[in-house]
Amino acid sequence: MYTEVPMMKRRCGSVVIALAAFFCLFTVAPAADPTPAASGFSPFWVAPFHSTTLWSGNGPSAPAFGPAPLGLQLRVDTPQNGSRLFVWNPVTQGWAWVDANAVGPVGAPSDGELQALTSFQPWWAETFTPTWGWSAETSDAAQWGAIDMWRFLQVVMPEYNGRVYVRDPLTNSYAWVDSGVIGPAGEPPAAYIGPPPPDQEEISLPGRVTADTDRYRRPGLDDYFALDRLFQNDPLNVEAITTGLDGNPWYRIGSGEYLPASKVRIPDLPDRTFPGRWIDANLTEPVIVTAYEDDQVVYSALGIKGRDAFQTPLGVHYIRRRVDNETMDSETVGIPHDSKDGYLLKNVLFTQYFTGDGASLHYNYWRVDWGHAGSHGCIGLNYGDALFMWEFATVGTPVYIHT
Repeated sequence: MYTEVPMMKRRCGSVVIALAAFFCLFTVAPAADPTPAASGFSPFWVAPFHSTTLWSGNGPSAPAFGPAPLGLQLRVDTPQNGSRLFVWNPVTQGWAWVDANAVGPVGAPSDGELQALTSFQPWWAETFTPTWGWSAETSDAAQWGAIDMWRFLQVVMPEYNGRVYVRDPLTNSYAWVDSGVIGPAGEPPAAYIGPPPPDQEEISLPGRVTADTDRYRRPGLDDYFALDRLFQNDPLNVEAITTGLDGNPWYRIGSGEYLPASKVRIPDLPDRTFPGRWIDANLTEPVIVTAYEDDQVVYSALGIKGRDAFQTPLGVHYIRRRVDNETMDSETVGIPHDSKDGYLLKNVLFTQYFTGDGASLHYNYWRVDWGHAGSHGCIGLNYGDALFMWEFATVGTPVYIHT
């Protein structure tokens, strides 16, 4: 969360959580007890008539203690001296300064009201829906940023105008949230706040997501670690492997970003290489097609391989010819259009044939089961991956197909 700049990051979108340098009522020492009031002065109660700030001193450079929401009852304990009043805050039971022109006189709280204010204790909550952080408790407050669902927040002030003031333990920053989007929770577990586990091995390989999954802030499946959603065949770069909180292998895909290793396909070390540019197609599901420069991985993607009746031919092949846009017609290989295996496909792009009987790499726009069987022997790719392979390879480029 932020206090003076946008606050958080949310899934499916992308606002990054950042720190804010705002001091909270509950973490900054209160101002000193007041000196005896002048003769004849009687303490009285005031409340802000708009959201304002409590200060640590009477001067313009005094640090802020925290917010003074609309309606917060404050007791003035000394005569005014300058532009601020010295007040006692019953919520923190400490003293602070407030701008005199931001408050007006109110009646003293009843014994019950005062008891409710002085007995308030910070408590832990979680958001049960994506929500927003706000600059104040008022309806005209600025929107500071999005907050994830299942975010741990510490409520540090009683509810005012349907909002509570909260601290984010991950950033130690503060904002207001609608009280209707949070529910009581226990203190966050140590893993929530603690550092990530160490990397066990650096990898640095391009990979693909094999099944829809969340991206996580820590290598654990708890909802409060979840960031945003990734989908089958989304590209990523695997930077390292580690053991997750569940004891299973996890991949680190960025700073503070993890995925279960079971949801990611990266290239396996091939049993042979070729000089220059070549393409490796590993048909072990999930099928992965990898572009190499000598023994260095350049690019990888999920592909569609041939079904049992039309298996993709194994072995070392070479690209024989290329067609940038063509119609694929099953009748040219003896299969009628009206048979269960018939097809007539127009505008098939980036076709690179590597056998004389029609097996090729090409754009496959009619299937989306990436990583699995489904073709008549060709290796199907999505548009971006087929275009990359088209621009990467040429006639004569080796294509090594294996399991």
